[in-house]
Amino acid sequence: MSLLDRLNALAGGEIVVLREDSFEPFVAGSRLAFVDFWAEWCRPCRAMAPVLRRLSREYAKDVAFGKVDTEAEKDLATRFAVRAIPTYVLFKKGHVVERFSGVTSRERLAKKIEKWL
Repeated sequence: MSLLDRLNALAGGEIVVLREDSFEPFVAGSRLAFVDFWAEWCRPCRAMAPVLRRLSREYAKDVAFGKVDTEAEKDLATRFAVRAIPTYVLFKKGHVVERFSGVTSRERLAKKIEKWL
């Protein structure tokens, strides 16, 4: 288990703020990584925040949750071709396994997570 995995597990499912220097170690960890590409000014992103916090607590043992501010981390947003926000990208051992965008239900997100566990 990577250091970031351990820190995330100890935090009880807290969502980790990711930056260029912490992104690769985070998504390369042994657990499934759920990354939320968002921006402060984005109303749909803010609407999804409570849903993501709930999921991060529910899946704290199996999934590492992180978020990337697309305004502060433009290179990461460009690298992952983020054209709309919120965009969610699931990583397994550093590889993108699924991506999707927009406001959605907790149930739909949980199904996406369960598919890759």
